Amino acid sequence: MRKILALLITTVVLSNVQAQDRQFVQEMEAALTIHDTASSVASELVALDRFRALTRKYDREWLPGYWTAYLCTQVARLKGRAPDFPADLDSKELILEAQEHLDHASKTKGQKTAAEQSDFHMLQGFVYGWVNRMVATTEAEKKKYRELQQAEYQAAVRENPRNPLMYVMTGIDLTGKDHGYKDVAAGIGLLDYAQQIFDRAPKRSMTTYWNKDFIGFWKSSAEKRLAEMLKQS
Repeated sequence: MRKILALLITTVVLSNVQAQDRQFVQEMEAALTIHDTASSVASELVALDRFRALTRKYDREWLPGYWTAYLCTQVARLKGRAPDFPADLDSKELILEAQEHLDHASKTKGQKTAAEQSDFHMLQGFVYGWVNRMVATTEAEKKKYRELQQAEYQAAVRENPRNPLMYVMTGIDLTGKDHGYKDVAAGIGLLDYAQQIFDRAPKRSMTTYWNKDFIGFWKSSAEKRLAEMLKQS
């Protein structure tokens, strides 16, 4: 009888845990869907607030904080670009908030695999890039954060040379205006390869694949530029 009772208790506990896990996944996916379909600053702010709420609700999970850090940068970048950017919203504060969430996510995660550590380095480097653009005020500070950004990206490659997040950032760099057609073609290839890796994950919100967002825009621009370059050659 005791064995049966213990088995029943274990079954109930496991069922509750599985239900909580499913709810967490569903809420993460819903929050990211708001971001993925956002068409205004207001809708991006809804996505950001949803992720903020998830960091509080699931305070033992690290992914909400990781994604919240990324969302902070995406709202902040709209300053000066979107006409509906709220006048009382401080883009600098958003970047500082991004760092706080990333620090909290890293602490909550604790021990990391090499691939996970690499992904944290990638997002940290990305945040440092925005600190350079939006927070630093002197040339010395800007230089400091540019160097910190590159150091994080290098650390990411050391931990995982096949990091798809790095493929995206490198692909974007190679498609820049100061590169020739060979580099642009290589950049498109890297963006394609990263897309293939990202597409294998059924639920992106449960991954660290934050810069999947970038591929569509940069790949399309690069393909148009490459076509023009080849016409002129």
